[in-house]
Amino acid sequence: MYHIGMTQWITGDEPLEVSCARMKKYGYDGIEFAAEPYQLDPDECVRLMKKYDLNCRSLCGIFGEERDLTADGGAGEKAVQYLRDSVDLAVKTGAGIIIVVPSPVGRTKKPEDRTIEELNQNAVNNIRSAADYAQEKGVRFAIEAINRYETYFVNTLTKALKFVEEINHPAVGIMADLFHMSIEEGSSVDSLYMIREHLLHVHIADNTREAAGMGHTDFKEILRALKRIGYEGSLTMEFMYRLADPYSSRKVSTQTALMDRYAEQAIQYIKMMEKSIEES
Repeated sequence: MYHIGMTQWITGDEPLEVSCARMKKYGYDGIEFAAEPYQLDPDECVRLMKKYDLNCRSLCGIFGEERDLTADGGAGEKAVQYLRDSVDLAVKTGAGIIIVVPSPVGRTKKPEDRTIEELNQNAVNNIRSAADYAQEKGVRFAIEAINRYETYFVNTLTKALKFVEEINHPAVGIMADLFHMSIEEGSSVDSLYMIREHLLHVHIADNTREAAGMGHTDFKEILRALKRIGYEGSLTMEFMYRLADPYSSRKVSTQTALMDRYAEQAIQYIKMMEKSIEES
């Protein structure tokens, strides 16, 4: 059975302890904190993990316009510093992986004053620079491909693979997000096989971005593929409210009953699929 976690930043404005209590209630193994080193208190995170018997294997990077890894100069340096500070947070919370989106989420058009080659080279250089620090601290970056409606840049796993190979750093791999894959990948299973040598982390949501089992994603085949390629990382739930801007979910007044229902649905469904595979 896989280690199953749930990301924390999707739950709206509820207190962190309420999120931790929910995860404990429904049998989650771990919590994925937002990579917010300037907002989260790592001591409080550790206290709550101990209280609710949770661990932290990953941090979810948050990349708005102010954290632009495709930029050069001061803006690029600021994005690199954010990654370094996130590495420090990861060390304090025990996380070995930080999810990295190499361009601002929500920017769907290329800046007119830069070529795609320049933007790509900036991102490669910036992530490689931060990865040197991450490697020193025993942390790895997992590059996330997000769909075309949220970025113009790395939005397929084919692009993510090419990008990671260009970075060519032992501390940099790939994350597979099944929601984004449901939009961009012709076959999620084939894409998992394609990136298998670089796969570090997996986010779970159905094609509707709701909890697993509420859409038409074939999770049984996906879990079978993960088993066959030897994936040993976590499965982390990242279901979400129906919002055009995913980051706006952090400011939504939490619908506690809905989050409870999604959390229970997601873990029960994935565990049912795991059991079905074992028995087949």
